[in-house]
Amino acid sequence: MTIYTCFTDQPDELHIHDTHWQVTSLTKLQDIERVPLCNEQDLLVYVCSEMIGVDLQLLLRLMQFSPIPLVVNAKCWQKEDLTRLLECGRVTFVPGEFEPARLKQVIELAKLRFSLANEQQQKIIQLESSLAAQKLLAKVKARLQQNGLSESQAHKLLQKQAMDSGISIEQLVHQLPLS
Repeated sequence: MTIYTCFTDQPDELHIHDTHWQVTSLTKLQDIERVPLCNEQDLLVYVCSEMIGVDLQLLLRLMQFSPIPLVVNAKCWQKEDLTRLLECGRVTFVPGEFEPARLKQVIELAKLRFSLANEQQQKIIQLESSLAAQKLLAKVKARLQQNGLSESQAHKLLQKQAMDSGISIEQLVHQLPLS
């Protein structure tokens, strides 16, 4: 695992010397955008006195395009900024003074939060896809009912066509023209 650290306006007080972690110190937060990141193996620890808008935007962009477990420590912040940062569920925020002795626990917490948030995001994507398929199925059935079939006849017809084709009803309705 590679831990990227970035300390703005203060010295690196964490002194990470754990042998099974590779530690890369960044001189400025923007440097993280030049690094090819792997969400299974990388983590960013960002420590600042005050979370400012420019850094917030970069962290939000990072979580959108190259999400990795992220630990943010700040002594001062705006409530709205913190809310925006935490909305994705994959960020671990440590307010106030960061105790270096707790680093290992905070890293484990960040990895766990990131993993659980990713699982939730995948479930949401699956549910949205399933809902879209159900809506499409309802439209196809409505078209068949306009042609004189009952709802159960329309369902049986679609089910038979799907079975004959060796695909699910969901896959079948995606193949049918709606116009």
